[in-house]
Amino acid sequence: MKKKDLLKRLREAPIDYDGSERMSPDIERKLSTGEHPLGKHQAFPDVDGGDSFEEVIASKRFKDVIEKVKRATGLETVDPAATMSLQPMMGQALMRTMQIESQHKQALEELAVEVVMENLGVPEGDLQFDVQLKKPTLEGMQNKPKEPKKQEEPKNPQEEQEAADRLQKLDLERQKRRFINSLIQGSSKKALYLFHMVEERLNEIDPDLVNLYSLLMSVNDLMYWVMPDMDMRMAAGEGEDLGAGREELDLETDPPTIKAEGALFPILVHEIFKGVMEYVSAHGLPSDPEFAEDVIGMEDTLPAEIWDLRLGPVIWEKFMEAYPQELITNDDSRRIQNYLYFRIISLEAEQFLDLAKKMLSGSDEGKMLVKRLVDEIVEQLKEEDYEEAVGIDTNDDDSSTMLATEPTMDIPGFEGTMDALDDLTIRSNEPEDFDVDTILDKISRSGMNSLSDEEKSFLQNLGN
Repeated sequence: MKKKDLLKRLREAPIDYDGSERMSPDIERKLSTGEHPLGKHQAFPDVDGGDSFEEVIASKRFKDVIEKVKRATGLETVDPAATMSLQPMMGQALMRTMQIESQHKQALEELAVEVVMENLGVPEGDLQFDVQLKKPTLEGMQNKPKEPKKQEEPKNPQEEQEAADRLQKLDLERQKRRFINSLIQGSSKKALYLFHMVEERLNEIDPDLVNLYSLLMSVNDLMYWVMPDMDMRMAAGEGEDLGAGREELDLETDPPTIKAEGALFPILVHEIFKGVMEYVSAHGLPSDPEFAEDVIGMEDTLPAEIWDLRLGPVIWEKFMEAYPQELITNDDSRRIQNYLYFRIISLEAEQFLDLAKKMLSGSDEGKMLVKRLVDEIVEQLKEEDYEEAVGIDTNDDDSSTMLATEPTMDIPGFEGTMDALDDLTIRSNEPEDFDVDTILDKISRSGMNSLSDEEKSFLQNLGN
């Protein structure tokens, strides 16, 4: 891009601001030029008005974050001066929160696991958890992409073509991994606010906890937008940001183990949630272990993770908007959501990216393709339930492993019969169901009092 064209774009202010609040200039510049890990991604659709898709979703995410901060702090504007004034409040809130949590460590660790299992529909005993409410050591996080393993020089035209095909496949798999990582981080970033699901339980521990968590998490989200990119990277790499946490997936145990550490309860929930999402997403990697290692080494970096945390929540929202509405609002269909996610990320890279682009665009075609997948899943599960009922063995091979070469309907950690296959179409005489993310966003914008009695009852039942 020529210098004059760059200056013209910057003057056009592609980020849509509502008030005086502004994100860091270097983040805005990178969004304008596409110079970031998600820039010009193959799965991002074109948008009207000349802005890029990432500029559009960044505008939405920044507004959402600002609204959460205003709600938690009572500030009317969140400009740089106001942000600086938050520092003493944040320090006191952090000390108070850690003091409370230190006296209820085990109860909060158990509650964190319970919240994630309930929200993601993980059956008891299908996964095991090793979680600790503590500030982790974050040494060894990868800052730069690793170079792929060097291949032998081609000796003939056939080998040259094979090398070219491999590079093309590597690029597609990297694009797929980058997108899946944004879904993992985006969904788990929203999980930071799942503490609203268990407000009554937290109030029993200490009535200040919910407000403290709202303040700390909203301001922590703000830092991802107002701190220069390099400063944020250094803070995250050294574990100095409030969001300090880490997770690890151990596939050697039976059942597999999600290991997670978080400095505060909402962060621990976020890390456990991320661990489960990574487990379910593992089948999105290439089946060739060496090829998968190259893809992970090139895409799973700290700078990329920070951008996934910035833009991922809106990418996840738009991804989920392509799901059939009855699948989202019917809480009994949570496992079918897991099967659908598994089926989508198991697609070949080119097919996956094409579908993801249609889903993010909000097109009828994308929704139709997703609905078709749901119908296939429901029919297959009904057939499997029938075969099981009449004594036909449908699990006589070893294909149920998450890292199997071919996709399978048996998702480790999410097996079992579906009790609600016939309830995907919600009948008008049934009680209304609600979407957890929608309710949490409503609480963040307008507080608990904005919820209807039915919404409060729904949220309370999830926490019980």
